[in-house]
Amino acid sequence: MQYETPILLPRKRQLSRKKIAPSVECFLVTMLFVIAVQGTYLAYVVGILTNLERRFGISSKKSGSLLSFYDIGHTVSVVLIGFLANDKHLPRITATGVLLSAVSMFVLALPMLLFGAESSDEASLSHEHEYILRNICDPARVINSAEKNCELQEKEHFWAFCILIIGQILAGIAAAPFNTVAYVYVDNNLEDKTKSPFYLSLLSSMYAFAPAFGFALSAVITRLYSTIFDVPSNVSVNNDEWIGAWWLGFVIFGLFYLAAIVPLLFFPKNLLKHDSSSFEMQQLRNKCSHDHDDHQLSLFGYDERLKETFCGQLKAAVIEFPGLVKNRVFISMIIGWMFGSYLTSGYCTYLPKYIETQFGHSASVADTYAGIVSIGSIAVSTALGGYLLTKFNPSPRKALLFLIATWFIIVITYLVGAIVGCNAPQVKELLIAAINQEKFIDKLECSFECQCTQVDFFNPVNHHARNYFSPCHAGCREYNSHLQKWDLCLCADNGPVETGLYTDECNAIFIYIASMFMGLFLGNLFFMTTMMIVLRSVYDDEKVLALSFASCTTNIMGFIPGPIIFGWIIDEDCLLWHSKCPHDHGNCVIYDNKAFRQSFHLTSAGFQFLAVISVVICYIFSRKFTFPEEERKEEMYDEYVEKQADGSYVVQTIS
Repeated sequence: MQYETPILLPRKRQLSRKKIAPSVECFLVTMLFVIAVQGTYLAYVVGILTNLERRFGISSKKSGSLLSFYDIGHTVSVVLIGFLANDKHLPRITATGVLLSAVSMFVLALPMLLFGAESSDEASLSHEHEYILRNICDPARVINSAEKNCELQEKEHFWAFCILIIGQILAGIAAAPFNTVAYVYVDNNLEDKTKSPFYLSLLSSMYAFAPAFGFALSAVITRLYSTIFDVPSNVSVNNDEWIGAWWLGFVIFGLFYLAAIVPLLFFPKNLLKHDSSSFEMQQLRNKCSHDHDDHQLSLFGYDERLKETFCGQLKAAVIEFPGLVKNRVFISMIIGWMFGSYLTSGYCTYLPKYIETQFGHSASVADTYAGIVSIGSIAVSTALGGYLLTKFNPSPRKALLFLIATWFIIVITYLVGAIVGCNAPQVKELLIAAINQEKFIDKLECSFECQCTQVDFFNPVNHHARNYFSPCHAGCREYNSHLQKWDLCLCADNGPVETGLYTDECNAIFIYIASMFMGLFLGNLFFMTTMMIVLRSVYDDEKVLALSFASCTTNIMGFIPGPIIFGWIIDEDCLLWHSKCPHDHGNCVIYDNKAFRQSFHLTSAGFQFLAVISVVICYIFSRKFTFPEEERKEEMYDEYVEKQADGSYVVQTIS
């Protein structure tokens, strides 16, 4: 009995250690949290885009390029990780990516710390006295030169935009391990490989549903003023000069990323007892399915293979690549996938801005509606379609027919969207050109003597369905601080005016959201066919290269240029730019709603129609194409017939 105590105590300690030991499930939960943060961030940036445009005078084309820098960093990083991270400590690489993600979030919030909540010109408007002096009708107003303020504002906007670019590139680079290295680590460390599809589908599904949190968060945060507490009395959520606390979300994401680093540091290189590198395991798989002549790396020793991993993989990729390019089914499917990606990179990116502009809603309401369309229809539809493809397992050719039909529904949906909309608010004597204050005020006889030349801040007011650029342009000579209204306005028969733009009552938003939701839901049901065709049209040893090539092509030709192309098209529909400086383009405050509606949806329909044509071509090629899985079935069938022929009897009927 004296020996029982020292024997039992270590066992209890061992059991307790085993309970808290790292496992695949723990790693999975940690990565689900990380991917949730990343997916939330991606949608959040889209949700606050109009706030960034207002704060730093960014045009839609520049904001589109800002989003594209994320994909540029991500594409380069994914390629490098695919070659260099094969035999490395995968959890540490993932932890490094999480740490760099946290840094990128704080970099994105840095312009708030460096330049404050408002620009130097707008800051004075936070103080009521200055606000009144800048907007009141004053015949004795002194015309001052604003060159110094222009120089400061241009520098501020330039450096802020550069910092945001750096943050986006870092975020793209840092996110590369999340959908590559993390997937490999989970798959390699599962003893029961049948669980792998389920575990990996959990990670993929988080990418689909996490953006819902991003739109929800942006809807809440954009209702908070940029300073959170010190809100000017003359500004409200529905005002055009309202700027939400855009920076707050980045700080939250950065803190979440920092919290996720800690558990990742405790995971070993391999969770399974046997320690074999992914390269060696891949070589064993290849050895079982291919001849030695097809894999020259297997001729070298284990140590030499580790040294030549990068060069060997690069050489193998170069050898296999011409075969992929000659595969017409594979290439036509990638082209269709590329054009189809403009749904996300173009339409969904600017959907919140479109709803806010077209239907006159605040940024928070626009984010909510955009989340319903983008996540409620597209994400749910894609997940449901993946389930249907798994359950019924149609042949590649039948799946292509389903994809053609559903993608054509998206084209029709865009054409419907080009019809449903609201009229743009009309500003009194506003010229359809870049703003020219001198020409603008000379035509307003009622406020001709108010000296409004220097009133360059767009602060619209309205009276009897007529909009004016500012209270000065309406001839207002008094401001009621209690009611926060302008009074004694010459253009309003010496009466008061309402703040903000007057817009005709329009309830088309409900028709628009309903039609887009249903159309995109049906149209994305068989989107996973693209992935299915890419993987089934190549041999097993070509799948990694094929998927990498497809992802890179889609990023370079779809996700990267998409926001820039749509941003450029949207800028062409601008009627009034908010900028007093000649070299600072500024942001658009009034669009030609009809032109915006038509160009936005017809461009989307054009890209989607090209995607449909590409899939039709893919289907035509597939009719004379033998898929690898069909080759395997034919080989098995021939072998079966030979065995029967060599036996004691012969089967006469073949079915």
